[in-house]
Order: sequence, then structure tokens, then C-alpha cells
Amino acid sequence: MSEVPFSIHVLAEHDIGLARAWLAMFGTAFEDEPTYCGAQPGDGYLGRMLASDAFIALAAVKRIGGAQEVVGGLAAYVLPKFEQERSEVYIYDLAVAQGHRGKASPRR
Repeated sequence: MSEVPFSIHVLAEHDIGLARAWLAMFGTAFEDEPTYCGAQPGDGYLGRMLASDAFIALAAVKRIGGAQEVVGGLAAYVLPKFEQERSEVYIYDLAVAQGHRGKASPRR
């Protein structure tokens, strides 16, 4: 059985360190470190955001030795609709680190 090159993590309130690495990956991928790294929110704000039912944060993480590297990510918002009792998810940011673009995951 081949090794899966990455795993997907749904970031939660306690994933502050991983969320900061996720933000840094976005900054590098978009070549916009000042926006994503220059004035990151405090731990409390970031934790509340990650705990919110209205925000979705996914991180693709590759394990290299004993360390983890965030190689992709998605940020999305859940928007309640007014015309019907339903919600929609809006993808706000989606990025893959430069060295991991165009790679396929092995099928299980």
C-alpha cells in the first residue's frame, strides 16, 4: 500500500499553530505575505473564528519526518439565505503550495 502524500484537517478552535502555518501558506502561495502574515489576529479571535459554524477552514498537511507542512488550504463561509431556509458555502480562498501543484493523490 502506498503512502498517502497528505491528509486533510478540518481546523478547529484548538488548532491555532496549524492555522498560523495555514495562513503563512496562503501568503506564500498568493505572494501576499503582508496580508496573511503581517497582522494576524490574536489567538482568541482566531480560535473563535475556527470554532464558528459560519466558517470552514481546511488544511492539506504533509508529514515530513516528525514535522507537519501545510501544502494546501481552503477558507469558506457559510451564508444563510433569505429566500429559502437553506445555506450556501462560499469558497473565499483556495491555494496549493507551489511545489505541490499538479500532483495527484494515489487512489485508495
